[in-house]
Amino acid sequence: MEPNHAVENEKHCSSESSRKNSRENWIFKGWDQSNSKICITFQKTVISGRYSFHFKFSGGRDILTDFERAQSICFISRYESLPKFKKLKIAKINGKYVFENLWEARSVLNEYRPIIQNKKDSVYYCNVHKVCREKLLNTDSLKDLSITVNHLQDGDITIKFSRFLNEQCKAIKTILARCEFDYIYNGILQHSDQKFTNRFKEEYSSGEINYVFIKHALIVDKIKILLEDHYGLLKHLTSPSLGPL
Repeated sequence: MEPNHAVENEKHCSSESSRKNSRENWIFKGWDQSNSKICITFQKTVISGRYSFHFKFSGGRDILTDFERAQSICFISRYESLPKFKKLKIAKINGKYVFENLWEARSVLNEYRPIIQNKKDSVYYCNVHKVCREKLLNTDSLKDLSITVNHLQDGDITIKFSRFLNEQCKAIKTILARCEFDYIYNGILQHSDQKFTNRFKEEYSSGEINYVFIKHALIVDKIKILLEDHYGLLKHLTSPSLGPL
């Protein structure tokens, strides 16, 4: 009978593992499909192939103001260190399934707060987009920095590139509007706003808070991808790099 029990237990474990993996895949796939639809809705402009940035400024000062340079350097350094929520880990403890790497989701979300939540921060995505857009649309290099984008085959695509960044920014704004980062940051991670206390207590006890963290930890990676071209533009403009030890 022992061999039969062993086979039966093996099948049982395999079934549990399959259900766990299925749930993990469902969470990842569902959010990825939802966000992809948002991106497709807004991102009508397609830019492929090689292109380069050209900077021109004829004023009597640095090409960037002190604020803009600080903003650019801070955004670049923060963007490069943004973590990715790579894998959802579910473990069975005392007969119950638990979100084993909740700490990782909390850590990832904390790193994104200045970029997606704090509107007064210079690295907030709308503020970063604003400075990029202004430089791209400026045609008077005597007054301010003027940036043009030259495509290897298509020539000057500055207006097209500006429109491309606008679409990315709108996609981010729409994604964030469907999320609950206000609750996460002001009710849990950064502050203890009393208007969220009852909800947090209820979801913490029921375990629903696990899904709140999972959903939002997955979504921020999509936001990082949408900001990649803003990062690329500012990186070419200021080019800071982390030095060695």
